[in-house]
Amino acid sequence: MQNRRIQTAFLFGVALLWGVVCWGGGAARAQQLTADQAAQFQKMNQVMYLISKGYVDTVDLPRLVEGAITEMLGKLDPHSSYFTPEELKTEEQEIAGNFEGIGIEFNVLRDTIVVVNTVPGGPSERAGLQSGDRIVRVDGKLRTGVRLMEVPTFLRGAKGTRAELRVVRPGVSDTLSFSIVRDKIPMHSLDAAYRIDPKTGYIKLNRFMTTTNDELKEALSELSGITSLVLDLRGNGGGLLDQSIRVAGNFLRPGSLVVYTEGLNMPRQEIHTPPQTIIPPLFATGRLVVLVDESSASASEIVAGAMQDWDRATIVGRRTFGKGLVQQQVPLNDGSAVRLTVAHYYTPSGRSIQRPYRQGDLTGYYSDMAERYNSGELTGGAGPAVDSTQRYRTLVKGRTVYGGGGITPDVPVPLDTTYYSDYWSGLVRHGVLLEFAVTELDRHRTEYREKYPDFETFARDFALTPEMNERLVSLAALRGVPYDEAGMERSRSLIATQIKALIAQRLWDTTAYYRVIHAENDPDFAAAVAIATAKN
Repeated sequence: MQNRRIQTAFLFGVALLWGVVCWGGGAARAQQLTADQAAQFQKMNQVMYLISKGYVDTVDLPRLVEGAITEMLGKLDPHSSYFTPEELKTEEQEIAGNFEGIGIEFNVLRDTIVVVNTVPGGPSERAGLQSGDRIVRVDGKLRTGVRLMEVPTFLRGAKGTRAELRVVRPGVSDTLSFSIVRDKIPMHSLDAAYRIDPKTGYIKLNRFMTTTNDELKEALSELSGITSLVLDLRGNGGGLLDQSIRVAGNFLRPGSLVVYTEGLNMPRQEIHTPPQTIIPPLFATGRLVVLVDESSASASEIVAGAMQDWDRATIVGRRTFGKGLVQQQVPLNDGSAVRLTVAHYYTPSGRSIQRPYRQGDLTGYYSDMAERYNSGELTGGAGPAVDSTQRYRTLVKGRTVYGGGGITPDVPVPLDTTYYSDYWSGLVRHGVLLEFAVTELDRHRTEYREKYPDFETFARDFALTPEMNERLVSLAALRGVPYDEAGMERSRSLIATQIKALIAQRLWDTTAYYRVIHAENDPDFAAAVAIATAKN
């Protein structure tokens, strides 16, 4: 009888797994299970059945199954993964470009939630919450001593629900009460957009989500009349494939191949920019420079690779991450999902974007950045790691480009570590620079608003005074970062720039932050601008 039950469990398990093999309405090439595969499925189901019916103590079967799934996927490539229903919901909200909550950008400073900025037009802005406010209670519960990742769990909530806040505002003796009705909060993938000069624009995208192309088109419209553009994809970890195609469509001829996918059980699928009749390119002929770095991944690499292969843009920066694996999300019956790698991404010239990896070796895979640094690739001590056997030609000019993992820039710019020191690193790790900027605004916000009525005045006139430097050093010592004279001298200009940028962000917006960084300490940006503005 027991053997019969085990056999039944086995057959049921095979049926489920067969459904996974055949998902996608024929997108995958369905294959009959081999005898060996069937035997392995049988073994797994036998073990699960024996544990559930014979183990000495009570078993948390869902946790056991989730652990087994996670462990199995971990033996494959670095990007196949399992999502619980809660994790999946959070990720889908972020990709969709909106969530429901009170609408603030925040940080946790000294165990206290600090409002960085309110989302324009959002419920917190309408209620009168301000940058620099400290949130100490939410719905009557003390919310000090929380971790950064915990904050969304009690600030977010369904549209129409209320969040009752108690807030400490610098310069106000009593705590303030706010009753904020939660609403849909838009998330933005565009960090900054501005004119470098009358004919040169700059746009920075931080991810690819459902609103990305719309945000890009709006920015391009506002920058009308430019003849050169710097598109900054540094730190952009990717996102939605369809948005990367739409973004590419703003710069390439209609119908151009952007990327293709292919895998063992997935036939080649080519993806092109829309035809002229649907979406004409907004910036089809101007000079284009694309900034990338070692953190540019996935959708960012698709865009950069297409621009390079079609000789549409000059790629500037450092070799990209090398994330070129296609995941297909398969929902499971409890609301969870498996994101399974089913194919590789290839640039139009045929280069695989994915860098090499060993199955199951996640540590080795994610230590690649350290290897790039130690080898000198990031800092300019050695050239980008290219596989000389993987030579490809661009599709218009026939230039040589290389495969082997990631997109290698046309113009490499080493990571600038000139101003790095252990002292600066300590200030960053302990949140001292951020705390100092917030505290400085607490004390002088009104004065700053009067003294610097616009960003241009601030950018020109603001500088850290000797007194401010003394307060910074004192705060650092209080936070466990002892003064290091040599480190301060090495990093002084970098520290001053970052503090200035953080203050600018809180007085205006994120674009102001980047404008300060670009003007005072960004060699990548300087190299890109030199190319964008060079005379033919």
